[in-house]
Amino acid sequence: MTDAAPTLRPRGIRLPLPIRLLRLLVLAMVVFWVVFILAPLIVTVGASFTSSESPMFPPVGFSGRWFRQAIEYDWFLRSLTTSLIVASCATLLSVMLGLAAARALARHRFAGAGAFEAAAISPLIIPSVVVGFALFNVALQLGLQDRSMLNLIIGHAVVTVPFTMRSIWTSMASMDTGIEDAAKSLGATPFATFWRVTMPSVAPGIVTGAIIAFTFSFNDVTVAIFLSGTTTRTLAAELMSQMEYLPDASPAAISTIIMGLTLIFFIIIDRTVGLDVFARK
Repeated sequence: MTDAAPTLRPRGIRLPLPIRLLRLLVLAMVVFWVVFILAPLIVTVGASFTSSESPMFPPVGFSGRWFRQAIEYDWFLRSLTTSLIVASCATLLSVMLGLAAARALARHRFAGAGAFEAAAISPLIIPSVVVGFALFNVALQLGLQDRSMLNLIIGHAVVTVPFTMRSIWTSMASMDTGIEDAAKSLGATPFATFWRVTMPSVAPGIVTGAIIAFTFSFNDVTVAIFLSGTTTRTLAAELMSQMEYLPDASPAAISTIIMGLTLIFFIIIDRTVGLDVFARK
């Protein structure tokens, strides 16, 4: 007995009105959210290339002078250096913590594993304002309110651990554990097995998590505002405070630079392991 062929809707027969209205509603929602997300980016990039004295969209003429003007600001180079240092150190710390957490979840069964996973990814669930305020209060309780650089590094490491842990965990879960067992049976120590066998296998996950963690830390505003000091500000936080006093299009130019760097990072991720790395488990 053969399966019946699927029934196709003949041409010329219109769908019921409720179904057509539902399809139009879904299409309208998709268009709305695409415009809602992309419109601010398009306006910002367009305004950064205007030749007028104030940010305008559509841009009047075409000029790159606002990019040159942005680079000449003392606070731009200072805050950019701070952002690069904070993002690099926070990424390194986040990768170490994420690697340890992923190893524990992927290779060991223990009581409270679900609670441990939930606690590790909680910075993604809890609003950034709450996380930043909580970290600020912890710094006050420990007397570290004058150590802005240290606070920024630790704070960004905490909020980026979910990215590195998830990425490395995905790589470890898809790895053949028989390779590790074979290395141990041939006399390799646990450390040698981890360093020579496990690490090369999960390297794509580590690189992906590190890129996302660096990008998130570099672009973060909410947590950085709570943990920045008077002389130690990240580029995103400094830009937020300077926009009130800059009537020209240089803030748009700086934002375009940040978006360009972020786009490059995500292109690298897409070309290496794919953007769906966090959807796999």
